[in-house]
Amino acid sequence: MLVILIRRLRDRDVPVWMALAFGGVAAALYFLGELNSFSLAQFGYLTTDSYTSFIVKSLGGALLEAVGTGAAIFLLVAASEPMYRESYPNQISLRRYFTWQGLRSHSFFIANVVGITLTFFFFAYQTVFYLAANKMGAWAPADLPFTDLLNTKFPWITVLFIGFFPAVSEELQFRAFSIPFLTKLLSGAGKLLRSVSWLAIVLSAFIWGFLHAAYPNQPFFIRGLEVGMGGVVIGVIMLRYGIMATLIWHYSVDALYTAFLLIRSPNHYLAISGAAAAGIMLIPLAVAGLAYWRTGAFSDSEVLTNAHEGIRRAAREEVAGTEATLVYHPLSPTRLTVAGVLTLACVLLALIPVYRFGQGFSLRITRNQAASAADTYLRQQHLDPSRYRHAAWVHDNIDPLALRYLLEHKSLKESDQIYRQATRLAVYEVRYFRYLEKEEFHVFLDPTTGQVFGYRRLLDDDAPGASLSPERAQALAAAYVEQQGYHLSDFDLQSSEAVKRKAREDYTLVWQAKAGDPRNVAGAYYRLAVDVAGDEVVGLSHLFKLPEAWEREQSSTKLVNILLSTVGILVGLGLVGAGVVLLVLRIRSGNIPWRAAVKIGALIFVLMAVSELAEWSQLDRQYRTTLSLAAWRLFEVVSMIVLPLLGGLLCWLLVGLAASLCPEAWQLFKGNTRRLWRRDAAVCIVLALAARAGLAKLVAVFASRFHSFAAVDTDLLPEVFNASYPGLSSFLGGLESSVFYLCGLGIVFYVIRLGWKRRQWWLWAGIALLLVRLGPADAHSFPEFFVSWVMNFIPLVVAVALVFWFFRDNILAYLGVIFCLQVAQPLISLFSQPVSFYRWNGLLLAGLAILVLAWMFLGGREGEVRSEP
Repeated sequence: MLVILIRRLRDRDVPVWMALAFGGVAAALYFLGELNSFSLAQFGYLTTDSYTSFIVKSLGGALLEAVGTGAAIFLLVAASEPMYRESYPNQISLRRYFTWQGLRSHSFFIANVVGITLTFFFFAYQTVFYLAANKMGAWAPADLPFTDLLNTKFPWITVLFIGFFPAVSEELQFRAFSIPFLTKLLSGAGKLLRSVSWLAIVLSAFIWGFLHAAYPNQPFFIRGLEVGMGGVVIGVIMLRYGIMATLIWHYSVDALYTAFLLIRSPNHYLAISGAAAAGIMLIPLAVAGLAYWRTGAFSDSEVLTNAHEGIRRAAREEVAGTEATLVYHPLSPTRLTVAGVLTLACVLLALIPVYRFGQGFSLRITRNQAASAADTYLRQQHLDPSRYRHAAWVHDNIDPLALRYLLEHKSLKESDQIYRQATRLAVYEVRYFRYLEKEEFHVFLDPTTGQVFGYRRLLDDDAPGASLSPERAQALAAAYVEQQGYHLSDFDLQSSEAVKRKAREDYTLVWQAKAGDPRNVAGAYYRLAVDVAGDEVVGLSHLFKLPEAWEREQSSTKLVNILLSTVGILVGLGLVGAGVVLLVLRIRSGNIPWRAAVKIGALIFVLMAVSELAEWSQLDRQYRTTLSLAAWRLFEVVSMIVLPLLGGLLCWLLVGLAASLCPEAWQLFKGNTRRLWRRDAAVCIVLALAARAGLAKLVAVFASRFHSFAAVDTDLLPEVFNASYPGLSSFLGGLESSVFYLCGLGIVFYVIRLGWKRRQWWLWAGIALLLVRLGPADAHSFPEFFVSWVMNFIPLVVAVALVFWFFRDNILAYLGVIFCLQVAQPLISLFSQPVSFYRWNGLLLAGLAILVLAWMFLGGREGEVRSEP
């Protein structure tokens, strides 16, 4: 669909105004629906926030979501309508349906009659289908009614939206586009297939159908079969009566589903408004019938057809994008000297001693070792780990709110030490589960010692168990806490809460460290919480009880926080909007080298697919036990295909756009050009790495000096440590990010240069918004905002200076620096671990990185490029 849209944009054959109209209707209905449900949103209002910020946040979020909804509909209409118009020349044009002449046409009248008749047929079909399916053991619960509609003033707005959005998005996607597209795709096998059109109808119908298979049905595919079989009929109807018939049918079905609760209400307003919204398609039918009754004839349909409207074709040659002549000005001796001095200064800055949070932390066991230790622990609990599937991963175990409170009252080093005494900075978590069973076990291990640190068992609320007295439950919990190495003589029992289950009694007991305990800081107290289910301890938690007034203040949202968030959104939307506008303009001008760019997109697809395979073992940590094994595996496989495919498509677009704006970028693939760039690129890489190290140390000094206000880095372990081969995953991620960041930088630089050259107001507005947004949007005081703003402003100034004075137009320098910055931190993290497994992965990452750098800097000969002093 994306490819078709791009080609139609190039041919100037996209119905922009009609697509905008559809998108505008979707956005308006969505926004009105959110306004209508504002009274319901007030029930979720947090009293820690100012009411003004709540209103602005609610309306602003609704507006952004409405714009996103409208944009999605715009793209679907823009891509689908040209395909439909070209493939079915004898059908009435979708655009012409919305004219007075189209409304009075015989085709529209029949399409409306067919669509409304099909609505009743579909309800009957569903009833018969599930009666038969239930007889054979299928289970398909009826959807819950939209009960919240009764709590709004204008519930019919939701009926309109839920009828409109699925009808337009699904009918245009799976009927108007998919059927003709699949027909053309399969036409190459036409000699082997008796009817390509029928196969296209069936494929599109069941693709559409099984996208509905996520509903809670058993077997999981029953909903896909029901909708897919109905979709075959709908596809035939579209071929015979046009897309308008299926649009009317789809709207009517979904609107009626939503409006049933209103129609059955004894309240006349709810019943009438719900019926009117669901049956709104009767209005144009009545108008068409009245027009026919008055004139005695329908309008001429010949001038309304797709054939009469025609299609456009723009024959253009593919842009190669590799023949741009390059003239490069090497760095002068003065600038080389300055680069050397700055590098030395940054290195000296990086050598300044300063304490960092989590300093000295390292992993001393691997994931496999953690899983083996967890297996041993389960056996000690008289459980057989072989009866369960398991997934193990390491993650940070830091409560940012508790750490913030500690930092307000203690130094950075003292806060670190207190936190380590209270809990662990990171833990290995091993999850044991079985498909379709709620019960599961989680074992937590200290990654620095390999000892079990915590344990939690999740039970079904209806699972049987004992009903202990409060005294016995307290004794059981106390014995467990003592077994974990804590002395209850150092704690006071704060609370004991009982929860009566269907077949057992559960307890939660909380002990608090006594006054004078070093883990108590100011008004914060260290606590242990023990969960007892029946006669078994099922969980132990370590936490800080923070002062309630302080927590409310930290979790509050004021109007200024919402405004700062809005500024960040505006900056992001501005960049995305500028990129989209440039992309459309370049597509329509035919200046994008699609064939060359698709090679890079294909490379990214392969890299992402390999990355997904390398993380296959981690997918089970996200498994929801309500899904069957077959459904979960299908989800895993689809995600491993779809995500790399989307990444490859996005890369294709970014590379094509960036290359059209900067044609000399293709010189990266010429050894002689890289040879010309490589000296300065090497200087830039060394300078950039030194600057990053120096700036990181400067930020650490700021965080240590202004720890009460500064944001402290608590990301101790990159997520890549959970991959099967962290070195390989870091390398692949570095390559992927390098391509995306390089293209993004090229587009941003082009926009900035364009705005600077033309002295555009939006450039200065964007810079002003960016400078404001350098501070954290969730800051609760001016010092907190200002310290973080300075910590972000200094690196920004340094980056701009390096680009202006040293990087300039050396594309190899940008690529080399981005790649090295992407792999430098994982490389340091891997080599800093004492476990040989991670060090070997560090060597793997280093070797692969050296190969990439060798491609950048070795080989090549003087040729078509020239150097000018």
